[in-house]
Amino acid sequence: MPTSIETMAASTEAKLDSFVIRSPVVVDAAKLLAASPASLTVGKVIFSKLREHDPNRVFVAHAMDPEHRRQTYGELLSGAVGLAHGLITNLGLRRGDRLAIVAPNHEHYHMVFFACLFSGIIAVPLVPQMTVQEGTRLIREVEPHAVVVHSSLHRVVHEALKIVEQSLPVVIYDSLTDGLDLDNNTVLLRDLIVPGQKMPPSTFSEVHQADVAFMLFTSGTTGTNKAVEITHQMMIVNLAQAQAFAASLTSGAQSDGLASMKLLSDNAQGTPMACSGFFHLSGTLMGMATAVQGGTMYFMEEFDAGKWLDAIARVKIGQLSMTPHNLVQIIKHPHANSTEMSSLKLIFSIAAPLSALTQVRIMEGLKAPVVQSYASTETLNLTSPRLRLDKVAPPGAIGWLIPGMEAMLIDPETHEPIQVVKDGVTGPGEIIYRGPNLFSHYFHRPQETKEAFIEIGGKSWYRMGDLCTVDQDGCLTVVDRSKEMIKTGGNTVIPTELESLILRLPTVTDVVVVPVPGGDEQVVPCAAVVPQNPAVLDDTAAQTKLAKDITDLVAQELAAYKYLTGGVVFLDAVPRTVTGKILRRAARTKVIELLNAHDDSLESVTKAVESSRKARNSCSTSHGPWSVFLSIVAPWRRWRSRV
Repeated sequence: MPTSIETMAASTEAKLDSFVIRSPVVVDAAKLLAASPASLTVGKVIFSKLREHDPNRVFVAHAMDPEHRRQTYGELLSGAVGLAHGLITNLGLRRGDRLAIVAPNHEHYHMVFFACLFSGIIAVPLVPQMTVQEGTRLIREVEPHAVVVHSSLHRVVHEALKIVEQSLPVVIYDSLTDGLDLDNNTVLLRDLIVPGQKMPPSTFSEVHQADVAFMLFTSGTTGTNKAVEITHQMMIVNLAQAQAFAASLTSGAQSDGLASMKLLSDNAQGTPMACSGFFHLSGTLMGMATAVQGGTMYFMEEFDAGKWLDAIARVKIGQLSMTPHNLVQIIKHPHANSTEMSSLKLIFSIAAPLSALTQVRIMEGLKAPVVQSYASTETLNLTSPRLRLDKVAPPGAIGWLIPGMEAMLIDPETHEPIQVVKDGVTGPGEIIYRGPNLFSHYFHRPQETKEAFIEIGGKSWYRMGDLCTVDQDGCLTVVDRSKEMIKTGGNTVIPTELESLILRLPTVTDVVVVPVPGGDEQVVPCAAVVPQNPAVLDDTAAQTKLAKDITDLVAQELAAYKYLTGGVVFLDAVPRTVTGKILRRAARTKVIELLNAHDDSLESVTKAVESSRKARNSCSTSHGPWSVFLSIVAPWRRWRSRV
């Protein structure tokens, strides 16, 4: 006979049932967890697959120099296994140690990553376009036991290690060591590899699903970016979820039978793929998927629309994985209409929401289907863009939940669940999730981990931070962010980071950073500043000088994607509550009203100075030449382009 507690739990479950959004493919989460043995790891899956592939087939190649900058499957396997031994025997690392990777896209990137999977060492890719200050914070955050760094970024890492007063082994990724400040702790990557090894080191067999496979940093949508420990179990379960959904599409049945679970199919072996960045989640997953499938992946260090158009035509790329902004840049390039792109079969839009209008425009421009890849570092993949073989998500939508996942929409202010409408659209509301593929905690961040979850109905739900709607078929659409971070070019800008930096200037009394329209389906950061001297509000020359001081400071301290591309405007006061909290929406409205009101007279009141600086190595976006924005009430350049 059920106890009173069990009865109460069942009653609560029944009450919540009308609020819960589920996958159309019914799979028991417990069965997903039990679908594979505890000894099965991501490293073992990849190692097994690499041994099956043609060793002469190209795994990865530079899109502009595929004949010289490439790596075959044979080179990848022997290099990764040999390096796995070298990390243990030559560098002295142990299973569970953390290896930071600081490098732009490179043909040897995944060899290093897979070597970690083959040795039980935890790979921790860091954002390559970082300053010394940011590098210092990231190194303190993850406490690595060694660092692998590209020669172009050695100075940043070297200075950061001095600041944190750590003497760590530093491995130079490439052989371009001229002019570098090397010491006895420095070794070349090629010198670490133990030749002639056929099997991974003994630590390989000691790794289990519950262990951390690798760590990735979040984009920072809930504040400072945090390191997420991604376990082998998260990866294995997420692959099983995707396979269960795929099986239901091909069979027409929605069964929870997982006895013959297959992690990934090999149908992409002949389709060359292109990825914009290796260090973040999408690049990491694409690298592993390519290795398992036996495909070929192309890359560049920095995004360039013209070069990618050339590569699509020249090497017959079949699949793209890029941000909405980069895809827009490609279709708006002068050579887009004249470029042969018939090889394109599928395009993944990653890292930021994609509007319906822009999605249609990209599909028309590239003449290929576009789907939104909806995932996060904390959850991995969450949705499928296809419900049945004859039904796909409409433009602007992210699709249906994968098996084993549950979601709920809650009021962003009250956190009360929103009941699902059976014959219409529910929401928008803040979407929360629970399921077997969720992370458990941020590395050394217990408070942030606690704040990332909310308890409803006696269960813990992860707060993704998105405002979503769901239609009567269960198809989800991201409407906006529920948190006030700024997504630009696939990166996330944290307003408080910019504000605290700008407030270091004695000439600034108050500041708020808000997103303003930047064209090409993106927003850019704009700083609204209250000067210490009120007379500056009526002095054009003084505003010009202060704006330059602010933009110079930001350029000196932060990465290029955090520059104030939206400009600097001046206010007499920042909108705040009685308790002193910034009213960001009111501030943004005020700034945009000022920009629009003064747009017609922009030329007569704005002075601008442009200066170009060579962009740092970037794996995800092209920042292009930056500009110093000297503005009275508007940025030096007003973009009006719309897709």
